[in-house]
Amino acid sequence: MLRFSICLGAMVLLLGCTNKQKESLSDAENAIPIALRPSIEKRPQMVFDQPLVYLGRITEGDSISYTFHFRNKGNLPLQISSVNASCGCTTPKWSKDLVQPGKKGYIKVTFDSHGKEGKVQKTVTAYANTLPADNMVALKIEVLPQKK
Repeated sequence: MLRFSICLGAMVLLLGCTNKQKESLSDAENAIPIALRPSIEKRPQMVFDQPLVYLGRITEGDSISYTFHFRNKGNLPLQISSVNASCGCTTPKWSKDLVQPGKKGYIKVTFDSHGKEGKVQKTVTAYANTLPADNMVALKIEVLPQKK
């Protein structure tokens, strides 16, 4: 009986997590105006000049920024609804205006190395009216310890 209760509890937790994640994606998709919703015939395409960059070495405590540039290679204006970083040490800023087909946009990422050390990779995911909605970029940095 105890084993059954544990299995049932685990299933409820797993299903609860899955549903919450799906709901948030639906909310993001519903936030896109109908005229900008992608279809098979019309959709934006976010193509990054360089989706993965190595920024070299910095000393623990320093910050470093990089701007990812992308082009909308689709045939519908591109709208970024949100951008999420893999941790609080990485802060994104992005193009708030519509990016028309053929035009460029950006995502600027600032990494704060306080409390970090060694080889680090941070990802940033832009949610837009693209198919699929998530567009990921990453930066790699080597954080050297402070000299004492």
